[in-house]
Amino acid sequence: MTLIASTRSKRRPAAPPQPPRLDADLPRVSSDPIAEAFTSRVPLMPWLDKRPVPRVEIADVWRGLCDSSPDSGKRLAYVHVPFCANHCLFCGFYRNKYRYQESARYVQALIDEVRRDADMQCVGKAPIHALYLGGGTPTALETVDLVRLIEVLRSELPLAADCELTLEGRILHFDDEKVDACLEAGINRISIGVQSFDTKVRQQQGRRASGPEAERFIADLIARDSAAVVIDLMYGLPDQDQAVWSRDIDTALSLGPDGLDIYCLAMFPGTPLHRAVTNGKLAPPASLAEQARLYERACERLAGAGWHQVSNSHWASCTRERNLYNLLIKAGAETLAFGSGAGGSLGDYSYSVDADLPGYLQAGREGRKAITGMLRSDEHQPLRDWVTGMLETARLDIAELLRRWSGLNARRAGLEALLSSWQQAGLAEYHGEIVTLTTAGRFWSTNLIAGLKQELTHSIGAPTVPDVT
Repeated sequence: MTLIASTRSKRRPAAPPQPPRLDADLPRVSSDPIAEAFTSRVPLMPWLDKRPVPRVEIADVWRGLCDSSPDSGKRLAYVHVPFCANHCLFCGFYRNKYRYQESARYVQALIDEVRRDADMQCVGKAPIHALYLGGGTPTALETVDLVRLIEVLRSELPLAADCELTLEGRILHFDDEKVDACLEAGINRISIGVQSFDTKVRQQQGRRASGPEAERFIADLIARDSAAVVIDLMYGLPDQDQAVWSRDIDTALSLGPDGLDIYCLAMFPGTPLHRAVTNGKLAPPASLAEQARLYERACERLAGAGWHQVSNSHWASCTRERNLYNLLIKAGAETLAFGSGAGGSLGDYSYSVDADLPGYLQAGREGRKAITGMLRSDEHQPLRDWVTGMLETARLDIAELLRRWSGLNARRAGLEALLSSWQQAGLAEYHGEIVTLTTAGRFWSTNLIAGLKQELTHSIGAPTVPDVT
């Protein structure tokens, strides 16, 4: 497909040598693209193409951001609860064991942080379209504290009238009283980390409830018909073969949730799962080719059931499920962050709140935001975010890409070759000016995103972020 010429980019200073090209943008042509297009999946690192702000500068930069005007686009808020009842084997994000005496103290620190930030100009009155309470395990908090937090978030932040308010949780500690109290407080979307309905698979990963107990909990939650209910499943776990995975999908469909997330297991070094597999205590997880087959099976089964694929990893059974937070954050939406371990973004900057709980609490006692890290983007980050957001929905508008990519003239042939390689490898199809990903392309979407971003880097040269030192 020949691309229309775009306007000539402005002349830039000579750039330093470019990084070597990734295998990410060179798919192999084979008769089995979902299993053989690449030899590995490329993770998307949100800090790439960004420059760290020196620690001595962070406080001054933060003060400047606080006085800035809110972004004109759709905005998000993320609230982090860094406690879990136990460390699930597959998880690389565990921080603090939950103890009931921590609940009131932490929630009060969160409320104080929200109220301080609510007065900042950067929060303003521009509406927040999706708010996500994640973790960790937010539903581990005591009912009175969790409800108090939800009520303060609703009263202090400028939430849109149709704001998506998601509560992430797990079955343990989430009893009927707590569920009903959260719904009454205003939660309109609940995402439950089930991972698998198979009791053996669940319990060897540290999930305490059995498969039938998980089914009953989800069924009771759905029966309330008071909020969108989303089930999170994971594929590729040890002992989760095609038969187990097919039962997981069928069980989820039979329960009738509003949304379904399916995530591929990523076994990180240092996690309990990695150690258990390395020491021979658990069977190895699925191979890359086996993961591809599990993903393919889910796509076929959900499409056959009439579900709509909202993103590469998310499906909806009805219009009540929007998956708004996840879609917007992947497209680079401005995000206000609260809580120990939270991450957010304002303008050209992304920032992280202290993941060390004592440090976070001490900062709160001193009346300051516990910012411990900050990155600055270059002027091309909006284009990278747009590319990521588009391909996350398996679609790329070529005409819009040409309009946004002012430096395309110099690399048009490279872009055409890249997109053509996707088509030849069975990862994408052309429909006029629209490129859509096939099921195989969706499975390998992170590779395709990384490849297109690299083509962008070769087109525009090295980032021109001003040196903040």
